[in-house]
Amino acid sequence: MARVLGSLRFRTAAAFALLVVVQALATIIAGSILIAGLITAGVATLLSLLVTDTVLRPLARVTRAARAVSAGDMGARVSPRPAGELGELADAFNQMGDSLQRLIALASQERNRMLAALNSSVEAVIAVDAEGRITFANLAAQHLFFRALDELVGNPIVWVLPNDRVIEALRASREEGRRQTQIIERPNKQYLQLTTTPIVAGGDWAALAVFHDLTDVRRADQVRRDFIANVSHELRTPLASIKSVIETLQTGALHDEAAAPDFLARADLEVDRLTQMVEELMELSRIESGQVPMSRGPVDMASIVAAAAERLRPQAVRRRIDLRVEGGQPPPIDGDAERLERAVVNLIHNAIKFTPDGGSVTVRTALDGGAVTVQVADTGAGIAAEDIPRVFERFYKADRARARAGTGLGLAVVKHTIEAHGGTVSVHSREGEGSTFELSIPVAARPASRA
Repeated sequence: MARVLGSLRFRTAAAFALLVVVQALATIIAGSILIAGLITAGVATLLSLLVTDTVLRPLARVTRAARAVSAGDMGARVSPRPAGELGELADAFNQMGDSLQRLIALASQERNRMLAALNSSVEAVIAVDAEGRITFANLAAQHLFFRALDELVGNPIVWVLPNDRVIEALRASREEGRRQTQIIERPNKQYLQLTTTPIVAGGDWAALAVFHDLTDVRRADQVRRDFIANVSHELRTPLASIKSVIETLQTGALHDEAAAPDFLARADLEVDRLTQMVEELMELSRIESGQVPMSRGPVDMASIVAAAAERLRPQAVRRRIDLRVEGGQPPPIDGDAERLERAVVNLIHNAIKFTPDGGSVTVRTALDGGAVTVQVADTGAGIAAEDIPRVFERFYKADRARARAGTGLGLAVVKHTIEAHGGTVSVHSREGEGSTFELSIPVAARPASRA
């Protein structure tokens, strides 16, 4: 029994000793694992910091630079330069940014040049897309169609210019690739030459329309035709009269001592009329071309008016017309005294010619602001409202005056002479109430500038 108990004690002690050893080993192993874990965590932290500093942060700079460039900041670059292969990536990105910036600057420069060229053009230029909506309009187009840029771009061309021929020409250029040129007339008597051209690979520009305003050209051509017709009309009468006189003299009137002088006087009168017409045409041509040899100097308009009135007073007396000169003594102007006197004489002569016997003509000289004015008022038949805008045109005569003597050039000479002195001429009249012609010349007048 004692032996058994002893054996149990021994075994119990051995087991306890083994347990203590196991616990000690477990404590040692746990400590080793903890130390290994701490070491591993430290190494991982160091590796993470190393990766972040050498990889992630440079990549983040590259990402930020790429986003800045995509947002429009062409100057964004990767800086500072990373080391290693990421540095090569940053260099490539920076080089790409430099090239892209140069290309955009070049494209912007070319665009600005194109816009400057289009906007400096006197022709109106409009670009339309495939649906006929305006995508571009230059300054001339805005002026031609009286529309602001935001009123043009984005709207259909038919809204700006509702003309079937324009729409068809642009459709042919857009869809068929054909170039079109034609003349169109707008309701306000404006003539435009339209040229439409297809645009290939032009983005939202499908066709280009160029408008050239021919209104002034057409008007000048009409003036030329009217001038030729008027000259022909004015020459026909005196030439026919001279021809008739010559034929009459040839058939025997030359030897008729009573009739011959009368026929010769009629021929002489018609020759004088032709001579006057030629001289006035030459004078108009010289004035309009700026080749008039002006003898400029201080001119006293009151003296000019007095001299012109005295030259025509005998004619007024024969017609029992009361010719009066009124006004003060305005300051002198800078001008050609001879041509100014001729202009005043023309106005007074016209007033006398179209005033019935027993009427009156009043010439007034005054200072109005910074200009000297000369008014010639008559008590004649007056001028019809529809004739007033044209009385200063060459050869223009109101119908009631067609039978009267004159070339129809006198008022045109007056107008161009006064404009050559930097002044203006106007007329106020009503039928049955007489007419008032007014010259206005600045005190410090200078020749009108010519383009």
